[in-house]
Amino acid sequence: MNIENNKLVMSDIESRRAFLFTLEWLLALLKRYKNSLQFGLVHIEFGTNHELAEAIGVQEAFKRLAMLTTSFSSTFRKTDIVARDAKDFWVIVPYVSDSEKIHDKILAIFDLEQHHDLNTVDREISIFSLPLVTTTLDTTERETDVVPTTALEFLGYLKENRKRLASSVIKLSADNTAQ
Repeated sequence: MNIENNKLVMSDIESRRAFLFTLEWLLALLKRYKNSLQFGLVHIEFGTNHELAEAIGVQEAFKRLAMLTTSFSSTFRKTDIVARDAKDFWVIVPYVSDSEKIHDKILAIFDLEQHHDLNTVDREISIFSLPLVTTTLDTTERETDVVPTTALEFLGYLKENRKRLASSVIKLSADNTAQ
């Protein structure tokens, strides 16, 4: 591993640590103040399991994903916090107005020449508005469906339930077209 790759690894680790710390804090605030705090959380998933590594090689996939973390961090606002967990990216967005199209920013990043290798797998972008609000009352909803309070458990919960909880889900096929 060369010096450039080491810097990418360190940047990834620092970003993830700052992200998880901030998310833990926000979750504690949500628990305490309920609906008075609003923010967005974006999840971007690249393919399934080892699909990207199989398409472009393990080292190249790692390098490209780490470079994407840097691109996200520099493209989003200073207040937006980006983290990567393997092939998953998460972005905390303090406030999202209707005129600000997060998915447009993400698609613009995917279109950059340096990230074209990542377009070889399907991607899914899920945008969550927090606190989580369900627009329909489902009487069959489980009473035991308790939202986790730790950051890692919460991210897992969102990822597992994204179809039901996300305010917007965009799927991109490997040829970079929205589905």
